[in-house]
Amino acid sequence: MDVVVYQHDQSFVVDSFRGGDFDYVDAVDEVEETQFFRYIGTHQILTKLAESSPSSREKEEVPTWIYIASNLSMRIHGVHSFHAYPYVVRCGGMLNAFGPEVGHKTVHPETKDVTLRCAGFNDKNTYDRQTPCDQDFLRKLARHTTPDRLEGWFNREVVGILKQHKAFDPEGIFIGDASYLFVPDNENYKGSVKMLFDEHNHPVDGKKLTAERRARCQWKRCYKLVSLIHTNRGGDFFLYAAVAVVSGKTHECPVLYRLVEGLWYKP
Repeated sequence: MDVVVYQHDQSFVVDSFRGGDFDYVDAVDEVEETQFFRYIGTHQILTKLAESSPSSREKEEVPTWIYIASNLSMRIHGVHSFHAYPYVVRCGGMLNAFGPEVGHKTVHPETKDVTLRCAGFNDKNTYDRQTPCDQDFLRKLARHTTPDRLEGWFNREVVGILKQHKAFDPEGIFIGDASYLFVPDNENYKGSVKMLFDEHNHPVDGKKLTAERRARCQWKRCYKLVSLIHTNRGGDFFLYAAVAVVSGKTHECPVLYRLVEGLWYKP
């Protein structure tokens, strides 16, 4: 297998890679991410998402579209911790798409280290920014947006925007799915429940199990993710058309029917 490395010191990186001296390998291509953000920017998709966003902020010091773009970039890289945001911005392609008004990458002439310089969106900064917005801003805004409003926004406005841009196949094939979302055993996960699961993560009734089989089971705290997934006959893509996160003990059928009915909402 050929290994192509985009780095100033390629021999060092290749030797380190072959020796197993790495902590993380990101499969997202910077060029592809740049093209993605340029597309949703040029077609005003990002603007429409920002205009309909359920943000609870009365004063918008940082544009909502930056918040949405930053979250999209983190999800593209498979990152969920806001503390990783500076890393995602540095190695991703989001800044390439939005130009120097948001930020740009610079290379140190001697060390060849890549650093970021971002203008920011207010006059409160007394130092050079290395991210378009602070990671703590992303965390606080996400925390202040209630789950029901966020879920409703995705199922109505976001999916409506996707429909406007012909994201759905005319044949209209949808798949209903229910999956368990496991979380740490902490009661602060509101609406979660503890259930008994077997070694294959299937819920079981402990009263009906033999002692031997019960010993292989575990109590786990969980939610249930009910999804309405769109695809075509060839299975070339999978698009979430509607989602709902409910208690792990909730039966998925009534929730799924509600999602199907809401799919025809027109913003």
